[in-house]
Amino acid sequence: MSFSVVSMKDSLNLKHWIFGFVFSILAIWCLSFLFGDTLGLHKWSSEVGAWIRPPGSIQKMRSEGWGTSSFGQFDIIGVEDISNIKVPTIAIWGDSHVEAFQVEQEKKMQEQLMDMWRADGLMSLRSIGIGMSGQSVADYYFKIPLYEKICPSIFAHFIVISSLGDVLPNQSSANHASFQSKPNCRIIEGHKVPANWKIKALFRKFGLDFLWQPVKSLLKDTKFQFSVGPRTKIVTLKDTEIIYKTRNEKAFIFLLNALKQQTTMPIIFIYCPPNIPAILDGKVNFKDDESEAVSVFARACRNNGISFINMTSSFSNYYRETGDFPRGFPNSRPSKGHFNDGGHRLIAKAIYMFLAMNRNFDVFYTN
Repeated sequence: MSFSVVSMKDSLNLKHWIFGFVFSILAIWCLSFLFGDTLGLHKWSSEVGAWIRPPGSIQKMRSEGWGTSSFGQFDIIGVEDISNIKVPTIAIWGDSHVEAFQVEQEKKMQEQLMDMWRADGLMSLRSIGIGMSGQSVADYYFKIPLYEKICPSIFAHFIVISSLGDVLPNQSSANHASFQSKPNCRIIEGHKVPANWKIKALFRKFGLDFLWQPVKSLLKDTKFQFSVGPRTKIVTLKDTEIIYKTRNEKAFIFLLNALKQQTTMPIIFIYCPPNIPAILDGKVNFKDDESEAVSVFARACRNNGISFINMTSSFSNYYRETGDFPRGFPNSRPSKGHFNDGGHRLIAKAIYMFLAMNRNFDVFYTN
């Protein structure tokens, strides 16, 4: 008799454990839907010649900032089909800083720029953001003529670089195009398939985005040892520090000339210092470690007929005047990471002022 009572208790406890497990998974699934990041999906596009996000797909970012981005045709956020745009359009190129999953659509730099135009009565102008995490100027070299063909109304290209690494040769490029200088300067196209794209699509299909990072970390961090004895410590080399020297100017000139061969439209670089202003050792830092190399690149731009906008002063003055940083969010490290609403507004204003003051852009005076 006592044995059956124990069995009933064990059975009841088992049911409680199963119920608790199922309830926990459902709770995590519901919370992740509201507060978790969604996995990025990819598909091959022959029109763009690259892996892009499928039209109609939605990307939510909750771990840094709070934004929801919807993709249209040709990997463009917030525009259903850029091939239908008939009015003069500028293209803003960049990596994850232009992709800008961290902010809502209306706060992205291209949208804030159009708000400034509308306030001035310039209703027949458009701006589009063409951004993807990890890309650099080497990728834009291949994409610029393709996007001009898709959207012939593009009349200028603004390239946002979030550090000088975007234009330096021999940088890590993952799946993307790369700019190499050894044994000679060249730009290599990248068509590598995005890692785990089929598995990610499966997780996304069933709403299991929240499981991806734990599974990925488990597979990446789990190591097996089959030999007897203490585990040998794995020694990894630190990332080689990039030493910026004047010799990079030759590489810069090659890159700029290569870009000019891809388009007849004006090219304008916008340099956004990665650590200005930023909290460093308890103080706000206003010194740019890249300043010397930035001067070299800016000179190369000027000598080759390409405009250069340096956001260092704008970012610094923004903090001094408002006490706010152009990077960082309430749910991330202050002054670090991607551009917040204020950072996007500063870049939009810089583009607005550049175009308004440059009389070569007749489109502004015939609109």
